[in-house]
Amino acid sequence: MKHIILGITLLLLTLSAIAQGDGNGRVRELRKQFVAEKLNLSEPQNQKFFPIYSRYLNERSALRKAYKNQFINQQNGKLSNYDAYRKVDDNIEYKEKDLELSKKYKAEFLSVLSPQQLASLYQTEREFKQMLIERLKDGVWDN
Repeated sequence: MKHIILGITLLLLTLSAIAQGDGNGRVRELRKQFVAEKLNLSEPQNQKFFPIYSRYLNERSALRKAYKNQFINQQNGKLSNYDAYRKVDDNIEYKEKDLELSKKYKAEFLSVLSPQQLASLYQTEREFKQMLIERLKDGVWDN
């Protein structure tokens, strides 16, 4: 029953986000509700966790944007050997930085979450991403 209510709430918030045109802010709010529900956070955990999680998401987003901006105008088929090699190296470097970011926040997350909740957080993030992908495929995000 709890999952049905969560699903309905997420659907309504998604539709609201589409109608208001504030997709990024609404997606963050959806993510916050989804994570809080899935991790079964207490109110004190909720208050301590989300500022940390928000910083983590911001750093991760900045890292991803920096990587994507390096190659935004290049297509794989039109890269020189040098540029293709550099792109592969940069991709590996991006993954290493992403891993370092996860390691950096592990201790902060564990200051608020149990180890079980932290393990669940990573699974919950994958589930949330999959849910968004499915909604895009179903046309829920089309204006």
